[in-house]
Amino acid sequence: MRLILASQSKARGALLTAAGYTFQTVFSNVDEPAPGDDAHLEHHVLELAILKARAVAARHPNAVVIGADTALILGHHIIGKPGSLAGAARLLSALCGRTHRISSAACVIFPSTGSGKQRNMARLVDTAYVRLRQWTPERIRKHVAVTRPLAWAGAYAIQDPHSVAIVERIEGDPATVIGLPMKQLDRVLRG
Repeated sequence: MRLILASQSKARGALLTAAGYTFQTVFSNVDEPAPGDDAHLEHHVLELAILKARAVAARHPNAVVIGADTALILGHHIIGKPGSLAGAARLLSALCGRTHRISSAACVIFPSTGSGKQRNMARLVDTAYVRLRQWTPERIRKHVAVTRPLAWAGAYAIQDPHSVAIVERIEGDPATVIGLPMKQLDRVLRG
């Protein structure tokens, strides 16, 4: 089975590699629309995963393609990557001492079974809950200076040994927090 990950995320690739999968990475090159005002955010994450999987599957009809997306959600808002170190400190200050959720979605598109037949698709979503430690502004500033968390939504990443220090508790699958609903994905791929 030829497996393609429609993502350039090193963290997602590391999860698949650690689970024993051999795959190639192909970037989807799709524009990711923002969620609508009344959007169910977990559904929006799944729709983005489907969009990415379909874009790559169209170019690779004989492969199993995994599209994925992850969102850090606080209340009714998706929290993105900070634009600056000062922004990272503000973001962590807003998250510290609070619980937020992280939803990861994957769409698996299987090879076509015949000409003109629609390809089978599995849609997967999992949500984990993360609480960050209640840190002082000074401690957050020092943390940001060390971790330089500009590439991570929410300005932290549990897979980073320095960044994980701010995490107090995770309820759910750590792989979901990193970027893939691995328990469900593994079941579908090994099915």
